[in-house]
Amino acid sequence: MSDQSTAPGSAERAAAALRRLPSPMVIMAIAVGGVMFALTVAKGVQDPDYFWHLTTGKLIAETGRVPSVDPFSFTWLGQPWTPHEWLSELLVFRLVDGLGRIGALLVFGLFAPAIFGVLAAAFARQGARVLAVALPFALGAFTLIPYVTLRPQAISWLMLAGLVWFLLEAGADHPRRFLLLIPWFAVWANLHGLYVVGLGVVGMYLLFTLAGRTAMSPARNWVVAGVFGAIGASLLTPAGPIGILYPLRYVEGGDWGLANIQEWQSPNFHEPAHFAFLALIVAVGLNGGRSTPGWLVALSWVGIAMGLAALRNVPVAVVLSMPTLVLGLEARLRERSERKPSKPMSPSRALGRRWIELAAAVAIAVGSIAVLVPRDMNASIDSNLAKRFPIDGVDRLLELAPDANVLAEYGWGGYVIWRIHDVGGHVFIDGRNDMYSQRVLEDYSAIRAADPGWEELAEQYGVEAILLSPETTLTRGPAAAAGWCEVLRDEREVLSLRSCP
Repeated sequence: MSDQSTAPGSAERAAAALRRLPSPMVIMAIAVGGVMFALTVAKGVQDPDYFWHLTTGKLIAETGRVPSVDPFSFTWLGQPWTPHEWLSELLVFRLVDGLGRIGALLVFGLFAPAIFGVLAAAFARQGARVLAVALPFALGAFTLIPYVTLRPQAISWLMLAGLVWFLLEAGADHPRRFLLLIPWFAVWANLHGLYVVGLGVVGMYLLFTLAGRTAMSPARNWVVAGVFGAIGASLLTPAGPIGILYPLRYVEGGDWGLANIQEWQSPNFHEPAHFAFLALIVAVGLNGGRSTPGWLVALSWVGIAMGLAALRNVPVAVVLSMPTLVLGLEARLRERSERKPSKPMSPSRALGRRWIELAAAVAIAVGSIAVLVPRDMNASIDSNLAKRFPIDGVDRLLELAPDANVLAEYGWGGYVIWRIHDVGGHVFIDGRNDMYSQRVLEDYSAIRAADPGWEELAEQYGVEAILLSPETTLTRGPAAAAGWCEVLRDEREVLSLRSCP
C-alpha cells in the first residue's frame, strides 16, 4: 500500500522538476550558441571593414550628424556617400569606447548565438522536435562559421531571423500585429543595407498571401498595409527617400568587385571551405519543400541564389534555408512516429535524461569557450592585427607624412583610415567599393599593377604615398624606377613616398 502511494508522488515531483528545467530546444540552443560565440570571439578583430566602420561611428558621435559625403578618401572626397549602416557603426563605436575592443567583440559574439536562439524559439512554437532542428542547425552553423565576426552584417542576419519567426507566427486571428513590421523596418533600415532583402522577404509573403497561400490570406488587407508601411518606414533614414535605392548596390558588387573582392565572388565548390554551403543546397533540394509554406520554400531558393552569386550572401541563404529543412524533417519524423509509436518515458527517467542533456550542452558551450577563446585576448588581437595589417608601415607614415594621400592595398584601406584620418590623411580606396565609381576602382588597379600610364594616373589623383605588399608589381621595381622614395620594406608591406623626407 505504501509503495503504491509513494510512486505517484515521486512521479509528480519528477514531472514538476522537469518543468523547471530548460526544454530540450533551449538546451540545444545553448550548445550551438556556445560554440558559435566561442568561434566568433576567437577570431578577434580581423574584418578589414571594421576599422572604417569604427571611424565612421566615431565621426557621427563627435559631429552629431551622419555624413552625406565621403570624408575618408581623396579620390571621392566630398562626393555623395550613403552610410546605410550608420546606426550599427555608432553602436560599434559606443561599444569600443565604453567597453573596449574586447567588450565590443564579446557583444558581437552574441549575435550568431542569438540567430539560432530566435529560430529555435520559432521552431518550438511550430511544435518541431529537437532532432528535426538539430541536424539543420548543425549544417547551418558549419556554413555560417566563416562569416561570423565583428561586423554590422551580423545584426542584419539576426533581424532577418526575427522576421522569419514573425512571419511563421503571423495569423489572421491577430491581423493588426502585422503592422509591427513598420517599426521593425524603421530600425533595420538604419542598421544595415540588408533590410532590402527583408523587404524582398515580406514582398514574397505578400504575393503568396494574395494568392491565398498563407495563414494571413483571410486578412490580406493588413498584410498589404504592413508591407507598404514597412517600405515607407525604410525611407526614414538620414538619406531620405533616395536612400532606399542605395543598398541595392549591396546586392551586386560591380565588375571590379566581382573580379577583385573574394566576398563578391561565387563560391568555388572545389574548396573545402565551401563544402558546407554545397551540403546545404543539396539538403534543401532533397527536402523538396515538404510540409513547408510555399513562401518559405521560395525564399530558401532565393537565398541560395544570392549565395551562389556572392559569398557575402551565404549567411542570408543559411537563415532562409534552415526553416525549410526543419519543417520538412519534422514532417518526416512525425510520419515515422505515427507508423511506429514509441512508449512514453516515465517522468523520473525523463528527468534524468534532461539533466544529462543539460550537462552535456553546458559542457559543450563552456568547453568551446575554454578551448577556443584565448586567455590573453588583447595579445591575441594584437598578434592577429600584426599579421593582417601594415602596422609598421602606418607608424612610419605617421612619422614622415601623416596627412598624405595614400594608395594602400584595398584590404588595408579601412585600417589606414582608422590610423590617419584624425591627422588629415586620406586613402585612394577602401572597403566601401559600392561607393566608388568603376573608373576610380579600375585606375587603382592600373596603378597597383604598374600598367602603362600609371605614373600619370598617380600624378593626376595626387597620390603622395604608396603602401602595398611586397608581392605587387608596383613595389617590385617600377615605383623606385619612377623616383619614388622607399622608406620601409619588410615581409608584409612596402612604404614609398613621392619624395624622400
